[in-house]
Amino acid sequence: MALGKGKGKMEEHLELLQYLIYIFNTVFFCAGAAIFAIGLWIRFDEYMMDYVNGLGMYHYWIGTTTVMAGSAFVMITAFLGCCGAFFRSVPMVLTYKVMTVLTFGLLLGGSAYVLDNGLEDSRIYPWLQEAIRNKIYQYQWDVSARRTVDILQEYVGCCGGYSAGDYGEIHLPVPDTCRDQVTGNQYGDSCAEIFSQYLEVRTGWITGLSLSLCFFQCFAMMFAFCMWQALKEIQKGQ
Repeated sequence: MALGKGKGKMEEHLELLQYLIYIFNTVFFCAGAAIFAIGLWIRFDEYMMDYVNGLGMYHYWIGTTTVMAGSAFVMITAFLGCCGAFFRSVPMVLTYKVMTVLTFGLLLGGSAYVLDNGLEDSRIYPWLQEAIRNKIYQYQWDVSARRTVDILQEYVGCCGGYSAGDYGEIHLPVPDTCRDQVTGNQYGDSCAEIFSQYLEVRTGWITGLSLSLCFFQCFAMMFAFCMWQALKEIQKGQ
């Protein structure tokens, strides 16, 4: 009699864990898809590609690609978790636990790298100052450098790497792309400052979702561990 009650409680406990894993992994799949979509938007936006290719800012892609890879694995892991819970398979639940830890590491590491290279107060700011000023130094004779600087200044609304004084250092007049096309006033902010703020918005979206997902993955790992333990107990009692 007591044994039957014990098995009944274990079955109820297992069903609750199943539903929790279903709910969490449905949310994870949707969140992973959203993060992957944001990554695609950042990676293949026409203007963003021009800025990154022109400035040689490829290190920014390292972080976003890592986060995208992590989000793709999250979707696969979420599907696997639901299958493991549905079939009550110990190997599938164990694989789910391992893959959740791996995706947690990918998302956390990728987000940390993006934050370190995609905020105004990060390493990207001094890097942009130097990179843009170097392009300005090539402005007279390098067509590609001129195009990069002009596109950045005109579409982002800025002037120079450090300031408009970058042009004065090499005795060049400030180009028209440094001026507002409507008012004709010269932009007062440097391109390093404005472009780092431009990056900050994209960085905030992708890392905010990724880190939120990492937080909830901690609970999913606990539920998966509990379910793994419960399945092993049931197997021992059979």
